[in-house]
Amino acid sequence: MTFGKCLALVFSLMILGQAYLVRRHVGTWLFPACLFGLFWFGFTFLPLVILFWVPVNPYATGFLFVCTLAFSIGSLAFDWKTAFARNASKRGTTVVVYGSPFLKGAFYASTLLSLLFVILDSLAQGVSLRDLFFDLISSAAAYRDLAGYEMLNLTVFGRFGTVLALLGVILGGLLFPSTSTKNERRVIVVLSFLPPIFMAVAQSSKWTLFACIAFFWAGILAHRASAGKLQLFDKGRVKPLTLYTPVLILIVSISFMSRGLSTVEDSGDLRDMLLARFASYSCNHIYAFSDWFSFTVGGHSEIAYAHESAAYGYYTFAPLFRVMGSRKVLPQGLYDEYYSYGDLLGGNIYTMFRGLILDFGFIGSVLFMLATGLLLHWAFHTLLRNIRPVFTVAVFVFTIGYFYWSFGASILSTSNSYLAFAMLWVVLGVNKLVTQTAGRSLAIATEAAAQS
Repeated sequence: MTFGKCLALVFSLMILGQAYLVRRHVGTWLFPACLFGLFWFGFTFLPLVILFWVPVNPYATGFLFVCTLAFSIGSLAFDWKTAFARNASKRGTTVVVYGSPFLKGAFYASTLLSLLFVILDSLAQGVSLRDLFFDLISSAAAYRDLAGYEMLNLTVFGRFGTVLALLGVILGGLLFPSTSTKNERRVIVVLSFLPPIFMAVAQSSKWTLFACIAFFWAGILAHRASAGKLQLFDKGRVKPLTLYTPVLILIVSISFMSRGLSTVEDSGDLRDMLLARFASYSCNHIYAFSDWFSFTVGGHSEIAYAHESAAYGYYTFAPLFRVMGSRKVLPQGLYDEYYSYGDLLGGNIYTMFRGLILDFGFIGSVLFMLATGLLLHWAFHTLLRNIRPVFTVAVFVFTIGYFYWSFGASILSTSNSYLAFAMLWVVLGVNKLVTQTAGRSLAIATEAAAQS
């Protein structure tokens, strides 16, 4: 077992290594191939080290390395030196585009409407306003039970509450670097995360909260890329992150309490169960995928999985298949099987790569990642070269969401992501139109100053 775990760690380090080689080639970590490698280094290395005694098939991690390498190869088809030089020439337009009154108005509207819709969705499930404000854990437990037994009343409020929450944090991320005062930044952070935090504590929905964190960071990165500031993190932001982390742990702990832990009286048992929940949500994906991978290649597995014929894209593009009339229904979380290891790990999250393999096979999955790498790097290349990009900014933001989402499933398998992408594209398009005049004025002033 020790040899297998060490070999898996070697493959994980190779994921980081190939990302580092790309970074050496292009000169920055703020690059799709580098970011994808960093995400999957974290998604593999940390669970493998933290739970070193839990067995794993090292070749499952090796397959993940091959997929990240294929994605990175897709970046080699473009001239990045010229693209970054072109991008540096448009720094002056960033403040005008991403600090506009229209974008601020869209941000406030989306976050406040999201919070309203989330509250209305809870009320539609039979939860009273009194319970929402004075008995959050019980109301969240009731909401979670309805979802677990598939008795949840699916409402338009719930759908748009989630979509607007994603849109709000993205706009908040775009606005955040443009603000000049600490108070403004605090307001943006609070309003951005108010809806997903409410969902986490009142509906026991942690997935949206963590997705919103990724999308907020994606908005910040999109702003930095447009401004030619190619750092992943600003040194001045490290201290606030250390303050936000305990708050995030507290929120997630409260969310866990609504899932059957509020009735546990022994403090020791409660601590152990909370640790198991945190371990499952942060580490289970790699071990579940490893177990399924072992079964698929004919090795030993803890679960006897059902043999499925090729799905030809259904697990990856489920919403598109439903639009075309497919009646196949996927279970909550995409898969029925719950992988577990003792009392420590448990869950049905198997990464997006299980869906890719079921859809396209092993070789097809590698080719899919190569094609995805080509498309997403083309979009990033276009973002850098264009003076006022719109579509490719939305693509870049959802590229970061795609990277984050991949530890559980493909972002392309959820209909909310398509709707959120479309809304962001529209908002950025309208923002481009309303800022054209201000942009021209800035360009004229800059040219006059240069001539003088």
